[in-house]
Amino acid sequence: MHNNKRPTIATVAAHAGLSVATVDRVLNARAPVNPGTAEQVFQAAEAVGYFAARLIGQRIRERRPTYRFGVLLLGTAQAFYAQLAHAISEAAQHHATANLSCQFDYINDRTPGVIVAQIEQLAVQCDALAVVSFAHPLINACLAQIREAGVPVVALLSDIHEHAGEPYVGQNNHVVGRTMGWLLARTCGARKGSVGILLGGHRFLGHQARVEGLHSYLAEHAPGLKPLEPLINLDNCDITEEATLDLLSRHTDLRGLCVVGGGGDGVINALAQLPKRPALCCILQESTPLSRQALSNGLIDVVMDSQPRQTAVALVELLVRLQSDEGFDPLRHRVHIPPQIVTPENLCS
Repeated sequence: MHNNKRPTIATVAAHAGLSVATVDRVLNARAPVNPGTAEQVFQAAEAVGYFAARLIGQRIRERRPTYRFGVLLLGTAQAFYAQLAHAISEAAQHHATANLSCQFDYINDRTPGVIVAQIEQLAVQCDALAVVSFAHPLINACLAQIREAGVPVVALLSDIHEHAGEPYVGQNNHVVGRTMGWLLARTCGARKGSVGILLGGHRFLGHQARVEGLHSYLAEHAPGLKPLEPLINLDNCDITEEATLDLLSRHTDLRGLCVVGGGGDGVINALAQLPKRPALCCILQESTPLSRQALSNGLIDVVMDSQPRQTAVALVELLVRLQSDEGFDPLRHRVHIPPQIVTPENLCS
C-alpha cells in the first residue's frame, strides 16, 4: 500500500511545508540554513519516520552555538526556587537555536562578600549570568566589573541596579504591590484597620517596589487601610511564623496581611495553629504545593504567582540574545512577566 512506502526527502519537505531543496540543504549541510528552519525539518523528519531523523538532529546540534549559563538563586523559599531552577533547566534543554547548559548556585549566607565570591566563581565558568540578589555597593561593583569584562548579567525577579539600568526578567514589582493593594481594598470593603507587611529585606529592590506600590494604591483608593511598618523576615518561614502570631496579638484591627517576598509558608503555619481563622485578607507570593493547599483549605485568600515557566523561557531567550546584542536596550532587555492571581476558585490541580 501507498502508506508502507519508505519516507523520502519529498515526504519530509511536504510535512514541513518546505521545498525539497531546503530539506536537502539541511540534510547535506550544503549551505547555511536558518536554525528555525533546520529545527522544522528535524521535527518533520521525526514525525514521518524518516530514517535519517536522528542524523539530522545530530547535525543541527553540532551547528548550534554552545553556551553555559550561571544562575544564582536564593537558598530560602526552597519549594519556589526548586520550581524555578527546574523550569530554567527545561527551557535551556528545549531551546531551538543553541546548545545550552545551566550551572546553579544558591545564596545561603547573605554577607555581601560571600555573594560577590559566588558571582565571581560563576562568571569565570559561564558565558552569561542570571542573579537573584539585593542591592549592595560591593555586589553592584562586582556585577559592573563582570559586565565590563564582556559577560552579560541579567537581574532575575528583583532589580539589583538602583535605576533599573540593567537587563531584567521578572514581574513589574511596583504593579504587583498596587495589585495587592487593589485586592485588599476590594476584600476589606469599607472596613478600616491596619495591614501587616512582611518583606525579605530593605535592600531587595523588588520587595521595596512592591511595598511602595501597595502604599501608593491604599493611600489613593483605601485610606482607611493603614499599612504598618514592614517587618523583615529574611524570606525565612520560622521568622515569618513568629512575626505573624505577633502581629495578630498586637493589632486587633488587622485587616490584611501581605508577604511581599518569600517565607509565606510561615504565615500558613501560624494561621493553622489558631482555633479560629481571623477575619483578614491574607496575600502570599508564589504558588507551591503548600500555598495551593492553604488556598483550598481557606487559610489564605490569594497567591500572587510569578509564573516560573514563563519567567524561565523569557530568561533563557534573553541570555542567548545577549550573547550577540551590543549595549543595553531597555526595550529589548527588560522583560516583564505578568503575575497570575491564584484564588481558591481558579486553583489548577
